Amino acid sequence: MADNILKMEYPEADQMIQILNEAATNYGDIVTELEGIATALEGGAMLGKAGDALAAGIRRSAVGKINELIAALTDGARYVNMEKEDMQAAEKKSASLF
Repeated sequence: MADNILKMEYPEADQMIQILNEAATNYGDIVTELEGIATALEGGAMLGKAGDALAAGIRRSAVGKINELIAALTDGARYVNMEKEDMQAAEKKSASLF
């Protein structure tokens, strides 16, 4: 029966939330840099179809995939926080029974 006891290390959960949020922020900075590159390409850094195609590819493919990753990291941080709050509530309820 003791094997069914759930436990959470709150400092580690807080650290995981922070890491996931920082990673999302860092990837957001990468998106900003990629948008700048795409704008530079459109502004004449690489003229013609090649420049247009590269700028479009950056915006559509690279930025799109990075934004998906940012969303996943943010969702992960939210999930860990939700689980932490649920665990704390359960512990408080359990403690009140004694």
